[in-house]
Amino acid sequence: MTDPIAGIKQFAEDAAAIIPHRFEIIIRLSDGTPIPPEALSEDHTVGLYADVMPRKMRESATGFRDVDLSDLLPQVSFETTATGARIEWFLECPGLRNVRFRTEKLQYLEEGWQAVTSEVKYPAATVLGLLHVMKRRYGAAHICLNTELPMPLWLRSAPLAQAADSVQAVIQARGEGRLLLTNIHTECPMEFARQFVPAVRGYYRKAVSQEP
Repeated sequence: MTDPIAGIKQFAEDAAAIIPHRFEIIIRLSDGTPIPPEALSEDHTVGLYADVMPRKMRESATGFRDVDLSDLLPQVSFETTATGARIEWFLECPGLRNVRFRTEKLQYLEEGWQAVTSEVKYPAATVLGLLHVMKRRYGAAHICLNTELPMPLWLRSAPLAQAADSVQAVIQARGEGRLLLTNIHTECPMEFARQFVPAVRGYYRKAVSQEP
């Protein structure tokens, strides 16, 4: 991409008009470490990228497959609130039910553990909104899913076998009422990531058996 920062910024502006997120362009971590450009939503549940995807996703690139929207199962969630109820639609991947995974596959950890989740799903409105923006901007939109790990859903303007000279988007997975967060920085030195280890311990349900 000729000007990745400009491309990411324009995509972020279009996305923010459709999905309930605002984006920050990041070219340095908070400690000053320079990284390839990215734009993350305020809660780090959505990421936008140009030429360089998050390192954790690159490390597990062989697990990603092209999928159709119809491969994902619609699922509705009801939540009681102080003023009534909130209804939210998700898109679930049935093939990842009860998936076991090593936490260091998703996070920068010097010592990880076996975790498990009974479901892996993605917020439908966010997925559909970003697919719409991508199709409108580039003429095509494709979904890529990691079929081995509860990683972010990856949206591209071309199938995996083809180069995508465009902005790409990722959407963090959910499951069992929690975010199944992957570190979605393009780069993140271990020295920087150590400060987040205490929080990471609450991200995933620990598997009863720690055997591989």
